[in-house]
Amino acid sequence: ILGSSGIRRVLQNHLRSGLGEMKNSLCKSGYLRLVQKYCPRLSLSDLQPWPAGVRAQAVSPDGKLIDDFLFVTTPRTIHTCNAPSPAATSAIPIGAHIVSKVQTLLASQSNPGRTLRAARSVDALHAAFNQ
Repeated sequence: ILGSSGIRRVLQNHLRSGLGEMKNSLCKSGYLRLVQKYCPRLSLSDLQPWPAGVRAQAVSPDGKLIDDFLFVTTPRTIHTCNAPSPAATSAIPIGAHIVSKVQTLLASQSNPGRTLRAARSVDALHAAFNQ
């Protein structure tokens, strides 16, 4: 991971905030000061240990965080490379977007019979997403 130029740039650009996040995950009083901005009446006794959530973050080669959905299409595949949280609330639109991309790929294929059969399957998927 550290061999990636993008990761090295993210570390350079966001080292201070990353260290702050780690400090606040280990130090209740630091975290309390942050959350009291939103809920001033909270106290240390209100904070209970809980496993930290982990959110994967896509990073471009130049070290910029990719905050939006990222789809990569090849002649035979479609990859969802980044689906920012909360992606579950976007599952149906993501599926519809992928179906649309598959339809575009199939329309560009050279085998009409295969394309028609596959397109019918994709149309059925598309109809299911739009119910």
